[in-house]
Amino acid sequence: MSALTSAVRPTLAKPCTASRARAQARVASRTARPAPRQAVVAAVSPVEVAQVAGEAGFIGGTAATMFGMTLVGLALGFVLLRVESLVEEGKINL
Repeated sequence: MSALTSAVRPTLAKPCTASRARAQARVASRTARPAPRQAVVAAVSPVEVAQVAGEAGFIGGTAATMFGMTLVGLALGFVLLRVESLVEEGKINL
């Protein structure tokens, strides 16, 4: 082994028993006491509840509009499928 490789290679010396015991005690002290679990309680004021309740009409109207748009899109899609099948059968010339 050359002097260069021995200088780069770390030594494999074992730590003394006192330092090993301290390291094990640190690990044991970290793992021995788990963090206490507490339930999260959200503080909701009546004003916030009233604001959300006031938006119910807007949310319902938006949902109905989106549902209607979806139904119209499905209807148009099925019409296009029917037209395509009629064109392929030769009943309609486009």
